[in-house]
Amino acid sequence: MPTAAKLVGAITFFAVGWFVALQVLLTLPEGTPARYFPLTIALIGLVQGWMVAGARAGNGFSAAISSGLRSSLQIAFFGLLLFALRTMFIRSADLRYDDPGEATIETLELFLEYLTQSLTIEIWGALLVGGVIGGILTEFAARAWR
Repeated sequence: MPTAAKLVGAITFFAVGWFVALQVLLTLPEGTPARYFPLTIALIGLVQGWMVAGARAGNGFSAAISSGLRSSLQIAFFGLLLFALRTMFIRSADLRYDDPGEATIETLELFLEYLTQSLTIEIWGALLVGGVIGGILTEFAARAWR
């Protein structure tokens, strides 16, 4: 059921995802194709804000902060997984893998590679601070519009 907390959570974490994606774009090598990257990460944030932060709002500020951090970490996890899978599918179209097991292992290696590339203060600081702020804003919305 739609609530104000879910709407605020969705909008807030959409913004967090967009800002974090822009931070990631600053770290990518020049010429890396990333046309829909900010929108994709922001849409993941929208879903996480609606389903995680918004759904758990109304239980107090400590729970709001933890659900906000959970939403931010899930944005990072699903974003990394999505783009690792995307790279694997692009490579598999070029017949680079001999069997599905090799493609799966390559996906996990790409996930870890992307994770290590993202380990910067700018990216994870934005995720963590955005998660805390998003969780608090979602809790305020839950309290204001019951």
